[in-house]
Amino acid sequence: MGTGRTLMIAAEILAVAAVAVQFLLPSEMGITIHVGHKALGLPIRWVVPLVLISAAGALSLFALGAMYWRLGQVKIPGQ
Repeated sequence: MGTGRTLMIAAEILAVAAVAVQFLLPSEMGITIHVGHKALGLPIRWVVPLVLISAAGALSLFALGAMYWRLGQVKIPGQ
């Protein structure tokens, strides 16, 4: 199995995990981000799936890059 395919499968697993985590995490817990003298509170139920989906997107981009790189190295007969 190629690197691109492995990365794509890992990205799909992360995306499915993000959807599952969305429903399993409690909505009462939160993360507070302090910017200057202001604080921004976000539910952990939103933050964790966003991080997982972002990681899945990055893995997908790396997978596509690996697949295109491999495709660019293929010799076409007759040329």
